[in-house]
Amino acid sequence: MGVLLSCAREALPGMGAAFIIATADLSVSAVSSAGEMLFGLEEDLLGVPLVSLMKATGGKERLARTVASAALRNRPPTVLTMRGLTPNAEAAGLLAARISTCQPPRGALITVGPANLTSL
Repeated sequence: MGVLLSCAREALPGMGAAFIIATADLSVSAVSSAGEMLFGLEEDLLGVPLVSLMKATGGKERLARTVASAALRNRPPTVLTMRGLTPNAEAAGLLAARISTCQPPRGALITVGPANLTSL
């Protein structure tokens, strides 16, 4: 069971990465196994607003604009520093979120990793 999505090579740093897929209205539509370890079980997160799980250091509005833009049209990956709002993600400290387009169906791929990794 699952969906095979495609994205730009530079959007996903490797196998087993923590990621969330969000729609243009910022609703969570999928979570990777590693993402579940940070944000919670996928079945509990489907349809949840992304901004209830994470906030960019530049503000929720910046995160929302970047994710919505990636979900609506092809765009190169953008990296924002962020903090998770769930207990496990909060414990991870400052994180980097690489936001890019994935498809089909078109959505935003948000890959999350340690903020000290410049290449995420």
